[in-house]
Amino acid sequence: MSTSSSFNGGTPAPAWRRITAWLIDWLWILILPLLLVPVGVVVYSAGLRLPVPLWNLISFLFLIAPVTLWCARRESGRFQATPGKRARGLIVVDARSGGPIGFGRALLRNTAKIALPWQLGHTVAYGFAAEARNPSGSLMVLTITVYVIMFAWLGALFLPSGRTPYDLLAGTRVVRAHAP
Repeated sequence: MSTSSSFNGGTPAPAWRRITAWLIDWLWILILPLLLVPVGVVVYSAGLRLPVPLWNLISFLFLIAPVTLWCARRESGRFQATPGKRARGLIVVDARSGGPIGFGRALLRNTAKIALPWQLGHTVAYGFAAEARNPSGSLMVLTITVYVIMFAWLGALFLPSGRTPYDLLAGTRVVRAHAP
């Protein structure tokens, strides 16, 4: 049995199919920020200035956590896929059995895939907004870390196994769905 051709759970998903699935998912995900931006504009216009750590917490609670939970629910549900994966004919399966994964593993997968890099990205963005003229060394290290994570996640899609670090962590694979 070859990891680059087929296994119990189906044929591994091509990198470009996974990338286009993620772009479709982002069309859905962007609905939430579009709804939240006017609230932020009103808060800012009212003169309320919050400390950077509080903005990070608010972003996490109202944006990052809901998106992460939504993706985990979709991948652990009966569809085994987010809307983008469904549109591209892909599903998330257990790497060993090829069967569906539970919510806990889907949440672990999406925390590593979405929540971690997104929260780090927000931390960097808020940090640069607060320290624009004199960014700290730790902020620069965090910025480099965010880019390393992004390129590692993306680059892993093009490896023969097609398994990203978050797939390895959660014990999952993304494969082509069998025709109904």
